[in-house]
Amino acid sequence: MLKKIFFMLLPLMACGQTKISYKIHYATPLEQEGLRVEVAYALKKAADSTYFHYSNEVWGEQHLTNCLRFVAHENPGYRFKIVADSNRVVVYHPKGKSLHFSYRVVQDVKEQSPKSRNRPIVSDQYFHVLGQSLFAVPEAVFEPATENPKIKAKVEWVAFPKDFVIHNTFGSNQLQQQLEVGLWTELYHSLFVGGDYRIRSFTYQDKPIYFAIRGNWLADYNDDKLFGALQKTITTQREFWKDNSFDYYTVIMTPTLTQNDSLYKGQSITGSGVKNGFLIQSSNNPFNSFYTMQYIFSHEMLHDWIGGKIPMRNEELNYWFSEGFTDYYAYKNRLRSGELSFEQWLYDFNTDVLAAHWKNPDRNKPNYVIKDDFWKSRTIEKIPYRRGALFAFWLDNQILRKSNYTKSLDDLMRDILEVCSKQQRKFTDELFLELAQKYLDRDLNYFFQKHLINGLDFEFKDSDFIEGISIVTEQGVPKLMATQAVLHRFILP
Repeated sequence: MLKKIFFMLLPLMACGQTKISYKIHYATPLEQEGLRVEVAYALKKAADSTYFHYSNEVWGEQHLTNCLRFVAHENPGYRFKIVADSNRVVVYHPKGKSLHFSYRVVQDVKEQSPKSRNRPIVSDQYFHVLGQSLFAVPEAVFEPATENPKIKAKVEWVAFPKDFVIHNTFGSNQLQQQLEVGLWTELYHSLFVGGDYRIRSFTYQDKPIYFAIRGNWLADYNDDKLFGALQKTITTQREFWKDNSFDYYTVIMTPTLTQNDSLYKGQSITGSGVKNGFLIQSSNNPFNSFYTMQYIFSHEMLHDWIGGKIPMRNEELNYWFSEGFTDYYAYKNRLRSGELSFEQWLYDFNTDVLAAHWKNPDRNKPNYVIKDDFWKSRTIEKIPYRRGALFAFWLDNQILRKSNYTKSLDDLMRDILEVCSKQQRKFTDELFLELAQKYLDRDLNYFFQKHLINGLDFEFKDSDFIEGISIVTEQGVPKLMATQAVLHRFILP
């Protein structure tokens, strides 16, 4: 068997891509046994030790090598050394050109909770593991050094019960998968789940969309209602971007903590973009807000383009765009689809964007501080969302006024998508200013530097906005005033 795998890999190695085989085995009880991952890999030259990459920190979760187990009797002649600080596993093996060993991915916390949402969850009922925590990859993939090295991987799911769903961001209920993907943007930006998930699907313009959900949800979170909201969001977003170039897409929704009583009325919910879709994790209680879920659907799906097909050159430094403009369109596209009334949109924008920003004591922090402290402080984390959304609203109005309501920020967003897609460019402040300038009759650079980079408060005035929108100040906080009459101008097709 090893010889067959070895010869099959040689021509692929010559193409400069790392080829590796993973077999993921089921064992019962799964919670105790973990997911056993069997690895077969061919070396370019004989060696007696090989380095594998395994991410010790992912999305704020630390010490993830605690989730790795190596069982001696499954690996005769092999030894393993975990070097957590280097995200490395050293595999000592009989000298030769082929490796064949296994490791187990186990759950290292007692139960899934909002505080450990990105750690591997492996229970008897289901598993929920990010690609970075499922796959150790040979460090040879980094040679020669490239920004996003390519890897070819064969993934097989072995001995899982027939009623045990296998679903991930590359396919649904496929027990054998051939992946040719970028390491960081695809394999290590993926999610693999299985077990008692329920799968719903539909097609939009002949492209498949899957919805995977598990658990017994309370309040309004029933499968039909969630599935209907997802269908509406897919339609609205893809029509807005005029883009349906998705061969496969999935949304995966998992409860973190269920409480049936009425003592706890809060909700802890996050959405995270992954390759070919996004995941949602939420606490489950009678007070879950369906309105919040609709927002999450819209926000996370926008990241398919903003941050996905429009990749960021400077991640946190560009969060004013990747999160702020995403937040702005999460509201605007829901208004466009009829999911939000104009009155509700105005209330939300005044409450959750304008007032929330002005009441944030850290709102004037410059952009470089956001880059350094984004993951350290909740108040810092929210700055680019709101600052960017306010800038997007201001700019949308500026373009509408300048074009006499024939153009809007929507056109600029599609221009950015086209340039990044066709020219293989990444988003930068300079690219944005270059493309935005053709829609305006004023130089945007000073305004941008003052408010987006340096963090000074926006100085809104009525003349900044289209006819029918004005601004008042109440207790030092700006507030938008508008009537339903401006709706048709504001949401141009």
